[in-house]
Amino acid sequence: MLSPLSNQEGNPVDWWFIYKLPMKVGPKKDSSGFEFLYLDSSGKEIEFSKIGLDHPESALGLTLEKIFSDEKEIGYVAWNDEIPPTPKNPDPKNLNSKGHSKGVLAFSPNTNSGLYLLHSTPRFPEIGKSVLPENERKFGQTYICISLEFDEISKLADVIQTHIQGQVYASNLLGIDKNHPLVNLVENSNNLEEPTPSVLDLKSKKEVQFKHISKSKKWSEPDKVDSNGKDYWKDLVGPTLDCDLDVETWRRGMVFGDQDEKDSKTTEDIVDIDLSKAGFPGFSWTFDQDHSKWGFSCDNKSFWVVIADINRQVSQDKRGGGGLAFQNSTLKNFFEAITQVEKKFEKDIHKDNP
Repeated sequence: MLSPLSNQEGNPVDWWFIYKLPMKVGPKKDSSGFEFLYLDSSGKEIEFSKIGLDHPESALGLTLEKIFSDEKEIGYVAWNDEIPPTPKNPDPKNLNSKGHSKGVLAFSPNTNSGLYLLHSTPRFPEIGKSVLPENERKFGQTYICISLEFDEISKLADVIQTHIQGQVYASNLLGIDKNHPLVNLVENSNNLEEPTPSVLDLKSKKEVQFKHISKSKKWSEPDKVDSNGKDYWKDLVGPTLDCDLDVETWRRGMVFGDQDEKDSKTTEDIVDIDLSKAGFPGFSWTFDQDHSKWGFSCDNKSFWVVIADINRQVSQDKRGGGGLAFQNSTLKNFFEAITQVEKKFEKDIHKDNP
């Protein structure tokens, strides 16, 4: 049975979440960039991990090791908008026409099980390796891994091809049927890009409800009349979840305004993160030190959190991408405690400065 594996102990869990800290933060401004915060389905609070992502027994390391260790029983498809270099391919070519998306689908058809790892780290993971490389320490990053049945993996594979258009760089398909969505994803054999967004309801093996919300560039890119495209966060995620959002993403260049196209929902950008408000004093940073992509609902009625792989900036209207949304009070309350949003409401496209 294939499941995410817990931090250090390596026990099967229904899901886990990791928030990697940036380099040079903390009371002495000396963090290595391997430190991380951790929560899984069995926990009731966010923990500061005793080991880093350079350790093979982190939840990320143990889960990747499991995926890559049994080539006959466990298959996978890995994609990233920045392909990891290898000795055989030291300078891989990336296609800007592909989605701004990073992840791994792993599956075991014989046990009707699988997992979905969605993350924000470029050039990762290199197949066969389970620790975070030295050159990916600098920025904050997020990772979420959820357990799924094989049928749910198949549905995700279809969406990742037809909406997100993930740039696949490695796979082990276990000889599954040539018409299966996983094969289509790897071979890009059904090269049709859907013009409408996808909201895929998923259920983990422990029946936690997730929404996989994704877009294609056809949906968001500007048309001939409107010079501004659509924003994944304010024009899709907020209306889908029926809530206003606070969002942390990588923001460089021009950023979308904070009001959705129907003037019904607002999305505001996070500018500062301070973990002291969640019990980890001395750890604070600004958004330009953080490459993670996450958001949460800004009301007292819901506990939505969204972990994604696409940014809130104008250039992303020409890329596919998506995220996982679910309701979790521990994670939402944590995000709410550690963040400071922008002070000025910007209705139109603008440029953010840290």
